[in-house]
Amino acid sequence: MSRKQKSASEILSEMTAIIVGHLEKMSPDERKHRVAEFAETIGGKRERVRPKAAKVSRSRAKSRRIPA
Repeated sequence: MSRKQKSASEILSEMTAIIVGHLEKMSPDERKHRVAEFAETIGGKRERVRPKAAKVSRSRAKSRRIPA
């Protein structure tokens, strides 16, 4: 038996419906507070997953190598 896999848009639509339903159950003050916290969390500067190539290639360990 094979199950049909959901597309990314279907998953996003379902998640959005769940989140909106949850927010609609909150009081207006609590909703405003939670949305502001969320915006602050994702709105800040994001950390890089990978360091810049220039930083990696000029590491101290590499500059201290003694040629053979």
